[in-house]
Amino acid sequence: MSQSPFPGMDPYLESHNLWPDVHNRLVSIFAEQLAPQLAPKYVAELQTQLIIGQPRQTSEAALPNISITRTYSPKLDAESVDLKSDDEEEGDLAVAVKPSKKIVLKVPSLAPVELNSIYVRRIEGEELITVIELLSPVNKRQGKERHKYLMKRLSFFDSAVHVVELDLLREGPRMPFEGTVPECDYLFMVSRSYQRPECEVWPLSIRDPLPILPIPVLPSDRDVQLDVGQALRVAYERARYDLRVDYSVPPVPRLKPSEAEWAQSLMNPSQI
Repeated sequence: MSQSPFPGMDPYLESHNLWPDVHNRLVSIFAEQLAPQLAPKYVAELQTQLIIGQPRQTSEAALPNISITRTYSPKLDAESVDLKSDDEEEGDLAVAVKPSKKIVLKVPSLAPVELNSIYVRRIEGEELITVIELLSPVNKRQGKERHKYLMKRLSFFDSAVHVVELDLLREGPRMPFEGTVPECDYLFMVSRSYQRPECEVWPLSIRDPLPILPIPVLPSDRDVQLDVGQALRVAYERARYDLRVDYSVPPVPRLKPSEAEWAQSLMNPSQI
């Protein structure tokens, strides 16, 4: 099987182990797909941001390997260790070292995260026209990097630049919108500078095929087309994800029970 069994986004590709590779491949294929449509007036260039931060970890309680206690020891040589104070009773205090139960933990580590975006520029004057962002867990998790991304997002909204945002991750809170975002697994947005604050939004379930998105350029020119589903199929085949994904176990994050049953039927055609 060199193609995903899913008609749209493959939830197994959201794995923390696979997503960095999926992200970079998809953004590169997006740029390849757009380039011939944009020429000769525009160009799609890759913008790379390197973020150094702590990788996702599970929280574990750290227990001490050594405990230090003070005990009463009248026989301890006072010349070698003097731990008495004026308000202590007669006698010396000794330092006793007790090994507790040993466990194995990991020290904090810093991991580089490479995030790629697409900047569509006009050849003449290198004017930035459109930004295409494919979200990653680092954008969505609460914290400093999400805040930085939201500030960048707002700065584009306050400019003449069109913004296209693709969220192919079920985990983490959605990016903020004014109004109610319907319950969905994935979400795409096209924000045209001349239509703001209104924007076009595609809420998708895991069962939906991925759409062809309109990518706006200058108002005098027609939109170009980004076929997200075709890009994912190309990425899946080039990377041979079928050899790297274990479809016999549930994806992470897990699917809802009704969706899990449906997904299982895709991987077992005899049950359809």
